[in-house]
Amino acid sequence: MRKLLLNLLFVAIVSVGVAENNKNKSDVPAKTDASIVDLSGTITDDKTGESLAGVEVSLKGTDLKAYTDFDGKFSFKNVKKGQYDIVSSYISYEKKMIQNVQIDQTKNKFEIKLKSSN
Repeated sequence: MRKLLLNLLFVAIVSVGVAENNKNKSDVPAKTDASIVDLSGTITDDKTGESLAGVEVSLKGTDLKAYTDFDGKFSFKNVKKGQYDIVSSYISYEKKMIQNVQIDQTKNKFEIKLKSSN
């Protein structure tokens, strides 16, 4: 009986210590949450407005690359806030670069229209 009570007391002390440790961790704001955002957009044909599937979209100067889906939509997750050049390229369309785009909490959705090279 004495052993059981000592074990229960030990478990209670450890539980309180873990709970206090977790509380202290949650009080510290994470810097990464404030400095990263999601970036998304849609790519369409300049003349017809038709969505373009399979367009390569990249952020110049990074390794980040995405491709549009069947609805012409692309997205990047966890992009650091800052200034980027967005580059779009697709077969039989002119390559398009949107320069010096400021990515932040307020502006992170883009509409890009590609011109046919024919």
